[in-house]
Amino acid sequence: MNAINSIKKRYDELVSLIEKYNYNYYNLNKPLVDDADYDALMLELLDIERKYPSLKTEDSPSQKVGGEITNTFTEVKHSPPMLSLDNIFSEGDLYDFDRRCKKGLGENDDILYSMELKFDGLAVAVLFENGRYIQGSTRGNGIAGEDISANIATLRSMPMSLSGDSVPTHLTLRGEVFMRHGEFDRLNKMREENEESPFANPRNAAAGSLRQLDPKVTEERALDIVIYQVGSMESNLSISNNQDMLNYLKKLGLPVPEYIDFGSLEDIKEFYQYWMENRHILDYDIDGVVIKVNDLMSRDILGMTSKAPRWATAWKFPAKEAITTLRSVDFQVGRTGVVTPVANLDPINIGGVLVKRASLHNLNEIKRLGIMIGDSIKVKRAGDVIPKLVDVITEKRPESVYSIVIPKKCPSCGSLLRREEVYIRCLNPECESKRMETLKYFISKEAMDIEYMGPELIVRLRRAGKLNSISDIFKITKEDLLQLDRMGDKLADKIIESIDSRRSIPLSRFLRSLGIRNVGDHIAKIIARSVTSLENLYNMQIEDLKEIYEVGSEVAESVYSFFHNSETKAIIDEMKNAGVTIENEVYKNEGKDNIIEKIFVFTGALQNFSRKEAEDMVERYGGKVSSSVSKKTDYLVAGFSGGAKLEKAGKLGVNIISEDEFLTMIGKAK
Repeated sequence: MNAINSIKKRYDELVSLIEKYNYNYYNLNKPLVDDADYDALMLELLDIERKYPSLKTEDSPSQKVGGEITNTFTEVKHSPPMLSLDNIFSEGDLYDFDRRCKKGLGENDDILYSMELKFDGLAVAVLFENGRYIQGSTRGNGIAGEDISANIATLRSMPMSLSGDSVPTHLTLRGEVFMRHGEFDRLNKMREENEESPFANPRNAAAGSLRQLDPKVTEERALDIVIYQVGSMESNLSISNNQDMLNYLKKLGLPVPEYIDFGSLEDIKEFYQYWMENRHILDYDIDGVVIKVNDLMSRDILGMTSKAPRWATAWKFPAKEAITTLRSVDFQVGRTGVVTPVANLDPINIGGVLVKRASLHNLNEIKRLGIMIGDSIKVKRAGDVIPKLVDVITEKRPESVYSIVIPKKCPSCGSLLRREEVYIRCLNPECESKRMETLKYFISKEAMDIEYMGPELIVRLRRAGKLNSISDIFKITKEDLLQLDRMGDKLADKIIESIDSRRSIPLSRFLRSLGIRNVGDHIAKIIARSVTSLENLYNMQIEDLKEIYEVGSEVAESVYSFFHNSETKAIIDEMKNAGVTIENEVYKNEGKDNIIEKIFVFTGALQNFSRKEAEDMVERYGGKVSSSVSKKTDYLVAGFSGGAKLEKAGKLGVNIISEDEFLTMIGKAK
């Protein structure tokens, strides 16, 4: 494998990991990695994109804001888009940010910055019309969020009407909803008494509480909100800087940041250092300091990218760490057979969370750390669910330590394990852990998304002898469910309805749900669009699969082996017999003369549909989509905040059109 192919492979791995972590963080409120690890992956991705710009795609995680929009709540469009913040991690990064701001403003003198705490909660947008609260929504993907107006209205610190003089006729605000430590402790104690799983941290608790279908549940949990930014405002009032803006919002009766300061780079460093060392005095979580150019006109000049403003950044705190003792190591078997080491620790409180277990990731990590049972070890967490073991304190190693024994047999089924680079894998298709994890994955949101059928129910049905394979899910009856303990009539009906709603499924989602090695959401869509039907996929050889764009040898071999396995065929046939229909992935070419064979590039944020929807429309009407501008580009569709592509298109003389002009071209003008 040559160097560029190796870099491309790593880039694709990073994209896949970050998209997975984004989905779990924003949509499921269940972060899979700590903030520091996520930030490290994102920095690695950005570094590759900087060095190899041809690898960067328009739908790269570096270009996205927040998570997806669920269908649980009504969708709300943000105007203007609700962007996220770029992160910095060192004084060097701070000076780089300052240099970029000075360059953008054409200034050499010191810039006055505002500094405030970065709340670790859920970002929201709030709308007031003529001084009255109208609407509240989540950030979602930045372009649109979820309507949670009734829930935000229950927050005691959120006024339903504005007070004072000069109340604007229209006001959109950006804020953060968070949960204080006392309320978090009370809520978790109550959940444990009710035999419910406790929330991992205040951020997850706040997000879960705010996105309740019943606003009364939200009201019972004492959430707070802080307003830190104006999105848009219609007022006769003239305000020139952030300091005056926050004072104005406070006079209107809005809850603004309690701790805020203004000054130069030296002042920023002092502010950051103080709160990094003293955040424990707060009764809520913060994970850094937000730095903004104070002058509002300067912000307009600096502008923004499609993801973040150029006039602001977040200086993140380093991850929280603690030292404890490694007592033992368990080996857990996943759905693909990979056996993962998990460290069992002397319980240690890190940032208000009692940590008992930490991830060791793989065999190389054990070797790299040189870790032994009984060692004193450093564990890191930053509001995460899965803490990470990061270092061994060899100076404190006692004589009683002993080596970690890597199993040769599967801890679940006893089969011999195979070594694969940094992993060990169970190859036994009958392994109970593999079957259980496959069933859990199949019904998850990432796969078939069968509501009301969580991992616990899968375990109960499996133990009751009702689930042998994924096909059995579609054979479950209401009577089967009612035989289980703690199963009511209404819940059983909801589960059956949810199963029935997945009896017709697009080929791409079906492929994603099967848990085929090396096949995630993106590759599943690529393959489905190319083969169009399950029958065609059955008939393809490895070489045929390798001809599909973005499908390499490993993916082709995984897919071919999966669909030419007799057990797989039998399970899919059983699903069909149980009434499951796998819909063909048909992309109909509805050619339009002004689009056929034309090459389109999209830049900036679109208001009427997602980038993916726009690109699908171009292809449906016979056009082509490219991720980069060149002399061959026929049209650049410029959305909000176009960036470098817009500038390049202008230099090359490419035809630049607005989103409205694009709508006219495809016959969907308003």
